[in-house]
Amino acid sequence: MTYYLTKKNTMKHIYLVLGLLYSTISVAQYNFSDDFESYNSGDYLGATSPSWTTWSGTTGGAEDVVISDANANSGINSTFYSSSAATGGPQDVVLPFGSLFTEGEFSFEASFFVNNGTGAYFNLQAEEEIGQTWAVDCFMETDGTFRLATGGGATTFIETTYPFNVWFDVKIEVNITLNIWTLSIDGQEIGSFENTENAIASLDIFPLQGNQFYVDDIVINHTPYEPIGLDAYLTSINTPSNIQFPLNVEIMGTVLNYGEENITSFDITWTDGTDYYTENFSGLNIANLETYDFTHGDLLNIDSQTTTDITVTIENVNGAMDNDETNNSQSSQINSYPFLSERIPLYEHFTSNTCGPCAAFNPGFQVLLNANDVNNINNSGVNAIKFQESYPGAPDQSYNSDVTNRSSYYGVTGIPSAHIDGTSTSSSQTEIDDHKNEPCFIDISGTAVSEEGNDLTVDLSITSYQDYPNSTVHIVIVEDEYNNSLGSNGETEFFQVARKMLPNSSGTTANLTSGNTITINEEGFFAYGNVEAEGYNTWNGLGNCRVIVYIQNEDDQIVLQSRVIEITGNTNVAESYNCLANGCIDPGTGDGEYSSVEECTATCVTDIKHWNDFKLELSPNPTTDIVKIQFQSVEENVSIKIYSIAGQLVYQTIHNATQGSQSLKIDMRHLESGIYNLSIMQGHKKAEHLIIKQ
Repeated sequence: MTYYLTKKNTMKHIYLVLGLLYSTISVAQYNFSDDFESYNSGDYLGATSPSWTTWSGTTGGAEDVVISDANANSGINSTFYSSSAATGGPQDVVLPFGSLFTEGEFSFEASFFVNNGTGAYFNLQAEEEIGQTWAVDCFMETDGTFRLATGGGATTFIETTYPFNVWFDVKIEVNITLNIWTLSIDGQEIGSFENTENAIASLDIFPLQGNQFYVDDIVINHTPYEPIGLDAYLTSINTPSNIQFPLNVEIMGTVLNYGEENITSFDITWTDGTDYYTENFSGLNIANLETYDFTHGDLLNIDSQTTTDITVTIENVNGAMDNDETNNSQSSQINSYPFLSERIPLYEHFTSNTCGPCAAFNPGFQVLLNANDVNNINNSGVNAIKFQESYPGAPDQSYNSDVTNRSSYYGVTGIPSAHIDGTSTSSSQTEIDDHKNEPCFIDISGTAVSEEGNDLTVDLSITSYQDYPNSTVHIVIVEDEYNNSLGSNGETEFFQVARKMLPNSSGTTANLTSGNTITINEEGFFAYGNVEAEGYNTWNGLGNCRVIVYIQNEDDQIVLQSRVIEITGNTNVAESYNCLANGCIDPGTGDGEYSSVEECTATCVTDIKHWNDFKLELSPNPTTDIVKIQFQSVEENVSIKIYSIAGQLVYQTIHNATQGSQSLKIDMRHLESGIYNLSIMQGHKKAEHLIIKQ
């Protein structure tokens, strides 16, 4: 079902359909406009209009918006949104489009007036049931920043600026069929992007805390995709935009069949503005919405540093004229340099195992990274460093001060938050490709060697072919993967996690000058196991790690280049144990008192000192499944932890104790047979006891 709102006031911008000032119902096309002139000032929009509603569906109350005559883009009426609540709202107005748009061409246009320093927000939903999937978030920040994003702002597609205290026009045009989203402000195109959620079902206007803004003249259209006749679409020129001369450059591109009829042949002509080269491509059979990648037989010769503008055109499609020649041509610029290095983009991603939105975002993000051979020693298409944060719940076990410092450097205030090459990210393949295609003039090589499994020496050689006088070289030891079930968001597998930065999170300052090489030497010490927040231990040793090196221009925070370096030498730390109060612990350094856990256990089980301020009792012990813990307590939270005999934390909880005798059960069926150490702490009081799991 398609819905329309009839408008009759000629003072406002509305559509002329069949020469009449109203919208007509059509099963094929959606056209909607609202200038708010048909309402009275003080009317509730959702309660008065058959088209508008609220997030909850309850109109005429706090969620609904009131028509205002205090300010308007044209005519006398508009809608005004404001919020002082920490969670935003309560105004939350929704315009359902009546169906889910998954193909065709869509456009949203509206006029906004944002009070000085306050901001505005709206989003497009990607499912008919609201609250399931956000197609795009539009943030108009209090500092004048305008962002189109997804994931609650975690992934930014486009960032620009907007004005305060004046009316301005926002337009989002989407070719859903091709997944091309384009933003324009006041008629000026800002940019385009590929969306990770390529469907549209409704509009939601919701003021965030501190927002104060007016909205007027909303116009929304959707035209279904209907292929007609012959329509060859040159979607891209695939020739690199930056090359190292001398080189004979291949002119390459992609043709999409956007029409109904199969494409069997066409001519491709390219020109540098002086000469024209035409080649016929035949024997094809390109069906609707299928693509064909071509390489032109005539090469572009470049033998000096220059900029060459080329135009590529499709002609003579199936020996006839194309029905739509507006999409038959594209232009591109090719820049040539005496030296270029392959640029490897770098993602710095801030996340945590207590962050619910992170658990939703991270799996898809990891799929994208894996598709680009993330941190591959020989053929990495992208490099990545995950910084595990100390919030929103308890600190992630992999959190340390390096994370705080990098987070502060970028001004990260919420997670998940990813940055590519020092900038906000859309976390898309298009974004990775765009960054890889940017010219790079820095070459990084080096070694990372361990001799005892707990030591690491990193030697770097960095050559620059441009001047970057205000740069920083960062060295990060990154753990490839590990399992950890101690978080609260359901994540148990973690990849590319930062363990330590050398010499620290500030890095090494560097004055890079064209044609010169600098060398850097750094050393570090790494214990493995017993990973806890605020520490730098690795989860599984240096053999499970690699080194990421990246160079950042401090003038604009842009990461100029990154490289991954394999850790070689002896990456295995000798097994050893110390008999401590909480059991036989492998310090992860190879220098423990005992050479095996059996040797340590034989002595340690009888030597452990048991503090028993709680009158602690365990039953049954040994146990095969459930162990019952009884102890005396005051009214205060009690921390309960269980460690393996090797010192690995395998269970933890907080018990809300009352005055007197306490009793609780712990399920140990998922744990392997062996000796475990139970630790109970309340304030300064502590009790420890061994549990034997059979």
